[in-house]
Amino acid sequence: MRKYYVYLDDGNDVYKIAVPAENEDKAKEFVNGNGEVIAVKEINCSIKTEKVADALISSQQFDDTQMDLIIRALEFIGITE
Repeated sequence: MRKYYVYLDDGNDVYKIAVPAENEDKAKEFVNGNGEVIAVKEINCSIKTEKVADALISSQQFDDTQMDLIIRALEFIGITE
């Protein structure tokens, strides 16, 4: 899984949207129907696993199983390190 910025023009504004996707075409598909894709740029961005865990614990909204699934999913797609 790669990470991209997709630059999208909705006719009024231009947005920079961070999207995890297999490739550039899949990143474009993610925003399909929300405006014109101006550009797609692959980025190097990661989040420390400990920070995600701390945020989930602090929110007091998730049990241990839910937190494990969220953290493992993020690790699986390469968002966390």
